[in-house]
Amino acid sequence: MRVLVLSLCLLVSHVVKANDPIVALPFEIHLGHVYIKGQVNDGRPINVVFDTGAAANLASEAVAEEIGLTVSGEQTVLGASGPVTIKRSTNNDLMLGDDLKLKNQTFLVMNLDHLGDEDYPLDAVIGANVLNRYTVEMDFEKGLINLFTRNNFPAPEGYEAHKISLVPFNVPKIDASLLLEDGEVITGPYLVDTGAALALRINSPTVREKELVDKVTPNYKYTSKALGNEATDYIGRLKTYEVLGQKFDAVPMRMATVRNGVSGRSDINGILGLEILKRFNTIYDYKKQVMYIKRNSLFDQPYRENKSGLKFKKEDGALTVVNVIATSSGEKAGIKLGDIIVSVDGQKGMTHDECVAYLSNAKGTVKLKIMRNGKAIDISLKPASLI
Repeated sequence: MRVLVLSLCLLVSHVVKANDPIVALPFEIHLGHVYIKGQVNDGRPINVVFDTGAAANLASEAVAEEIGLTVSGEQTVLGASGPVTIKRSTNNDLMLGDDLKLKNQTFLVMNLDHLGDEDYPLDAVIGANVLNRYTVEMDFEKGLINLFTRNNFPAPEGYEAHKISLVPFNVPKIDASLLLEDGEVITGPYLVDTGAALALRINSPTVREKELVDKVTPNYKYTSKALGNEATDYIGRLKTYEVLGQKFDAVPMRMATVRNGVSGRSDINGILGLEILKRFNTIYDYKKQVMYIKRNSLFDQPYRENKSGLKFKKEDGALTVVNVIATSSGEKAGIKLGDIIVSVDGQKGMTHDECVAYLSNAKGTVKLKIMRNGKAIDISLKPASLI
């Protein structure tokens, strides 16, 4: 009997050990991206975005110069809005956590300023190189990315399994459906992209073929920067989106207009972004080509929505207005490009995230103090949805 008990104890101990992560990486969400800490070669600790949509490692030009990455050539990659030629650095070490070192890593070196800001500088982006080596859990409730060995990873209890395809980009792809106000249902494949700071983006061919800009109204035009180029989308509110066995109502949806890049492809209907994905704790098992999901406490959280019509950039310690959407509450209040937000309802020194959240959740008029050409101006802003 003692031998049997001892054997059972050893078996249990072995199973628990097999399910322990190799490394647990704390993360925070800033600017709609998942930030972890890392280190390249012997450089300082840097901010790294973990992105299931990143088929290659990226490093910012500034941090590459600072830590002395050696550029050894160029490579052309397909971004969301078109092909981009980028400098390449090979044979680097990437440290994640205190003990996990990935050797011989290639980084594409480019300007990533449009993805981060002064409060949350974005130094590098990783994704597929980690997902190809490990089974990866993203626990949005605990703020942890756990890496497990790929061999014999057991199906976790309490999770639903969904098959994924990694063709053609080595990015997870799943099927989902749009339900329009007139009852029309549009089903097709979507890329699972935790690096997309949005809920849903529909590819241009689907937008044109299904005349979505005319059907999903009201909507507004929005221009943003992608990898190496700009992209113009129309943003509206979808009646229902069905994905991963769940229904999401009144989802903010971006409708692409680009002719090139991932968002210009007709074999993919669109991109599923972090605003929906963060509502699940998710495990990606590329070896089995499956993702396991479990609804978490963020499931019913309101969507991030720009109700001010303003886009900010933190520069020299201040929030600078870099875009004002036409017909928005920001434009109606008289806010202009280059205005500096000094305070919001008397609060100074806000981060980008804090300011966006405050304006999105405001129920009435907000008092802004801005600086324009060296002159202080008081402005009353009443945030309101454009869709």
